[in-house]
Amino acid sequence: MISLRALCLGLSVAAFAACGSESAPRPKPQSPFASGGVAFVYTAVDGSELSSATTRGRATAVLFLTTYDLASQLMARRLDGVVRRHVPRTNAAAVVLEPPKYVVMAQSFGSALNLSYPVAMADEWKDRHTPFGRIDRVPTVIILDRSGAETTRFIGVVSEAELESALTAASKRGFSLSR
Repeated sequence: MISLRALCLGLSVAAFAACGSESAPRPKPQSPFASGGVAFVYTAVDGSELSSATTRGRATAVLFLTTYDLASQLMARRLDGVVRRHVPRTNAAAVVLEPPKYVVMAQSFGSALNLSYPVAMADEWKDRHTPFGRIDRVPTVIILDRSGAETTRFIGVVSEAELESALTAASKRGFSLSR
């Protein structure tokens, strides 16, 4: 018979092992549709368009977040730091997964954090099914190559170095509009 102490220790080890880091990048496998890129259109809180057409030609980081989540705020700032320093220049955007009635919160979020990239409201905030697939945890960062194909997906908080590395790799993939 297993003692209570051994059982508790075993369950603790199993629970700890199951709580592995979610921050490791998961490269997106190539699909027959990868060369066409992800097609998306959002309206930024300032009224401008954020779409696959406006981001193509540069590596792009799309951050899905909520305004009330501290991890989302941290990732928004980290992404901003990377985008401001990244060479070659990259695109970034935040997509808020909250009801449209909270657009004022999204505007305040971008303004308070002094973000250098657009903040948009997700039309599909309720069911979390986006053009990028299901986004059920925030923050989630999706890295697109120059043609708009997804190359990497980060779930949770990741370092600036990881973001930088993924954007650098994405900058080398896909077509260039300058051809």
